[in-house]
This record gives sequence, structure tokens and C-alpha cells, in this order.
Amino acid sequence: MAQKPYHSEKLDTIRQKIDELDTEIHDTLVERAELVLQIGDEKRKNNIEVVQPAREARMIRRLLKKHKGSLPEMAVVRIWRELVGAVSLLQTGIKVVVAENEDRPEHWDLAKDYFGSCLPMNRLPSSLAALGVIREGNAMFAVVPFPEDNEEQPWWDSLGTGTEDAMQISVRLPHGDDPQNLNPDYRSLVVGKTGFDSSDEDRSFILIQCDQDVSRAKIVSSAEDVGLKPLSLSSKREPVDSVNTERKHLLEVDGYVVDGSEVAQLFKGKFEEETQVFCVGGYPVPPTYSKTILPKSAPMPSAPAE
Repeated sequence: MAQKPYHSEKLDTIRQKIDELDTEIHDTLVERAELVLQIGDEKRKNNIEVVQPAREARMIRRLLKKHKGSLPEMAVVRIWRELVGAVSLLQTGIKVVVAENEDRPEHWDLAKDYFGSCLPMNRLPSSLAALGVIREGNAMFAVVPFPEDNEEQPWWDSLGTGTEDAMQISVRLPHGDDPQNLNPDYRSLVVGKTGFDSSDEDRSFILIQCDQDVSRAKIVSSAEDVGLKPLSLSSKREPVDSVNTERKHLLEVDGYVVDGSEVAQLFKGKFEEETQVFCVGGYPVPPTYSKTILPKSAPMPSAPAE
């Protein structure tokens, strides 16, 4: 169908301005990508982690803090995550694996939203298989479901804590929260061999290996006693006929907690000497988007008349 003619000098002026802005934006993106490549070279020379989720989180928070206008905050985050993912591929050839979950297919979409459409991603049949690929060095990150309680084979029991091949949690997905649904059922975590750095607003995970006589209530109260704020607690379920006397728990707390920190030492001191406590990473707290919606009383806008 032929385009309908119009006569609007104002429309032509606005479109010309948009074309000029598009050119400026593209030139700026090209310049930014070149600078990022230079940063990648310097990081490799100095043995610095190329992918730094904490710095990226601080960048997103800074941009959202100054953001105004009609462009939704969710769109701002998606645009920048796509850009960061693309330049990460240029820097490292990063690869991502996603644990398949028939009940929760959203994990794949969450991974794409965070890492971007340019990065190669593969599905694997289970979280344990995904972690195995990371352990073998065939991918940099694995996307796995958020921990559930009372699992017989939780993936977090295979992080290799205390070994040279130890993996850590570094990001939580989705990377932004809907204020009307702050606890969605489809959350994921990103796991890899990269470190867990502070973004100034974080949550951390602590793995506890203890005697079966140590109760969940004891773990929670011990955390509170040393100033930690527990957020969730997942426990590994042992088979009924198991003779294993050791229990394992994964505690999520508010704040940045790493091995060797004062609060981690205080927490460990609340248990018997045989109890092992490992800090296994965490994630920057995702931003909560503001929403601009039509009042319920406002009618749905109609399509323009022909």
C-alpha cells in the first residue's frame, strides 16, 4: 500500500532532529565500544576480572537516579544491559549456559534480558549439568533457579566451596523489580568463577555445613545475634534412610559478606568448631522500577481515525 501523503513542516523538522540524534547516538556507541576494548586489554594485562557485575549495577543505579521523562525505567535498563552484553562479548567471547526448567521457562528469557541478544547461550538439562560446564571452563556463567527449600540435590551443594575450582553467585535475575510484584516465582541466579564484589547495596549467601542437631532456628538466630539480617534459608533434604549426620544449609542475608570479614568470623564463632561456614557470593540489589500507568477511570486510547 502506498504511503499516504502528508503536509507538515513541523513533522519534517522533528524527524530531521531524530535522524541527527540517531547519528550522534550511533557514533557515541561506536566510540564507547572502542574504549571498552581498551579497558579489556588493560584488565587482561593486570589480571583483573573482565566482567564486573558490581560496577555494572552501580552504573545502572546512577543512570536511573538521573533519569526523567517518558521513557520507562525498564527500557533504560534493557537498553544498557544489551549494550553491556555486546561489549562483553567483544572483550572475552563470553558464553552462558541456562539450566532447563520445564516448569519455569522464564529462566531463558531472564538470561537473555540480562546478557543481551548477542551472547551465545545454550540450554542444559539441569542445574548440576550447567555447573559442570562452568567447572570445566567451557562457559563463563550458568543461570540456575533461585534456591528452593528441602531439595535432595540442590545445585548450591556443588559449588566446590573450599577448592580451587570454587564457584560463586554474582547476579540475581530479573535485574529489575516490578513494585507490584517484588517476589516473583521466576527468579534466577547467575553462577561463575568470577569474584563477588561490593556494589554498595548487596545481598549475600552463606553455606553452612553442620551437625544435624543444629536447627534452622539456631542458624537464623545466630545470624541475627551478629547483626546479620536473614532473608531466606534453604536446607538440603537428606533421604529418610540416610546415615549421614551432616546437614547443609544456604542462608541469604542482607548486606555484603565475604570469607574473612569480621561479621563472617563472628557468625562462624556461634557454632561448634566442626561446623564449616563458607561465603559463596551474592548479588547487587536490583533496582525497583517506578511505574507510570493510566488511571483506572481513564478509557483505553482509541486508534486514530482514518
